[in-house]
Amino acid sequence: MKERDESRVGMRRALRSQYRYELKKFISEGKGHYRCKFAELAYDMGDMYRKGIGGPVDISQAYFYYLQAEYAVMLRLQVKRNNDDEAFLAKIRLVLTQLRRKLGYGSEKLYCSTHPFVLYQALEEGHDLMISFRHMKSGRIKIVGARIPKAGKDECRQSRMLITYDRFHYCELKDFVITYAQNVQGLWYAETEECIRIDSITLVMDEFKGNRCEFYYKGKLVAYIFAEDYVVSSGRPRYIRF
Repeated sequence: MKERDESRVGMRRALRSQYRYELKKFISEGKGHYRCKFAELAYDMGDMYRKGIGGPVDISQAYFYYLQAEYAVMLRLQVKRNNDDEAFLAKIRLVLTQLRRKLGYGSEKLYCSTHPFVLYQALEEGHDLMISFRHMKSGRIKIVGARIPKAGKDECRQSRMLITYDRFHYCELKDFVITYAQNVQGLWYAETEECIRIDSITLVMDEFKGNRCEFYYKGKLVAYIFAEDYVVSSGRPRYIRF
């Protein structure tokens, strides 16, 4: 049984490694990303979670990866249309429709979460972020995050990132992400400058003051905010209709 579990973990690890390799190409190579195999690897990741290949079934995670596959194929088709990619896109959309019904996802224009999920995505793959806080007239705190490219010849030289909005049913390549903290009870940051560098986020649940979102850089607490939840608004493209 132990050998079987290790084999399942190995399958997922190997596929994830290939996926990350193609993701770097997709983000960093300009029009070259249309020729990479990121769409196929994202689809395989979706299949892995939808069918429980190498581990438990997780249809919400599968939906996340299928959205990435759809986006990558659409970009590829913008450069050159061909029957194989048209058929592949139709296949992806059929699966997405099936999963959307199972998950009960609607056509939300605003999504509230107890954590700033777009910042978590921006931090993936060990990236650092520069973030800023801005007080809005509504009482919300606008948090903007931009990814810092990693050093190394094999790393992506672009600050762009692929952000997946599963509740809005689309993905996009972004240079920065935005979320709004609402019902804020407190905000503190160590720097006097407008921008703060972070490499991790920890969420501490507090029933009295609201959720405490802590921002760290190299193990040091550099900012925190007490907020009830975080809002992201849909920038969903017009071609998506429900």
